[in-house]
Amino acid sequence: MQWAARQRFHHTSALMQTWGAVLLIVACALWIWLGFLLADEQEVYCYHVSRCEVVTEVPKQLTVLGASVPLSVLGTALLVGGSVRRQTSAHVLQVIEMQKSEERARAK
Repeated sequence: MQWAARQRFHHTSALMQTWGAVLLIVACALWIWLGFLLADEQEVYCYHVSRCEVVTEVPKQLTVLGASVPLSVLGTALLVGGSVRRQTSAHVLQVIEMQKSEERARAK
């Protein structure tokens, strides 16, 4: 029973880490795309000799930025949460093993 619960806990933690890494990769891809959008040359549209306007893709840039921020935060939270769960579980198991070892040593 205890072994099955530990395996389930470990699997859930690994799944959290995997989803966190995937979300961070997607967020990185969006940040790279944003960099290309920002580096792209702006086009100038002139409809009269004295009237020219710069055509920018600011709404698209803001949308990419707005989509990448929650993905970055959620991905970081899942990755860190999964890592902490796994390390805490490993620590608790080591403490339990040390306690059992001490009890066996006392019993001898």
